[in-house]
Amino acid sequence: MSRLILFLDLDDTILQTAPKCPPGEPLIPAAVDRAGRALSFMSQGQQRLFDWWAEQATIIPVTGRTDDALARVLIPFTSWRITHHGAVIRQPDGQLPPWWHEEIAPCLSAAQPLLQQLAEQLGVDAVAGGYRVSQHRIEQQLTYLSIKADGDGDALTRVRKRLEAEGLPPTVALHHNGSNLALMVRAAQKHHAVQRVIQELAKDGPVLSIGAGDSLTDLPFLRLCDFALVPKDSQIQRETWGAYQP
Repeated sequence: MSRLILFLDLDDTILQTAPKCPPGEPLIPAAVDRAGRALSFMSQGQQRLFDWWAEQATIIPVTGRTDDALARVLIPFTSWRITHHGAVIRQPDGQLPPWWHEEIAPCLSAAQPLLQQLAEQLGVDAVAGGYRVSQHRIEQQLTYLSIKADGDGDALTRVRKRLEAEGLPPTVALHHNGSNLALMVRAAQKHHAVQRVIQELAKDGPVLSIGAGDSLTDLPFLRLCDFALVPKDSQIQRETWGAYQP
């Protein structure tokens, strides 16, 4: 019998900040900030769904969070873990697999000058533009740039339109969903990582894969899976299902 594997995006799929939760409903803390304060939550329905998944399947997080940010999620993941928007893959023991250095690290190395240049260019106008730029790394290599802003997200929309107008290099991919904007290495994204982990899992027998995600940039890894789950009112539904109104 095939093993059931769930590749699970986290933020805005199974947990979210309080303002995005159903109003008036009891909330369950699901992630904390660096000071240990509750930052993200599950609704009771999400908790029930996750508990059911955990009984039926092996759950593998597929997230834009860094390893440190994933460690602040109050869920004990025990199998493979995919972080940094797919640029980092960790075995169940927490180590990078040996093949990561052969297959993924070279892609990151090739993109280093460009990511650093983009970080410097965006940093020049960050204060005036109302946003901030963070550089995320693994083994001293940039994996992606994160651009954040307070408020309603207009600042990030302006940054995205500026980048698109200037023309992004083909080696860089852009992710923008609400208050999250990231510049990633195109050859080291979530779907590459999911495909590689499926290959590893299949060595021990057939797997039946389910993908769950909310963002347009999740679609490539969802399409790799045998089945896909999408939250109600997610970016995927808003921007791709709108033509199918009853």
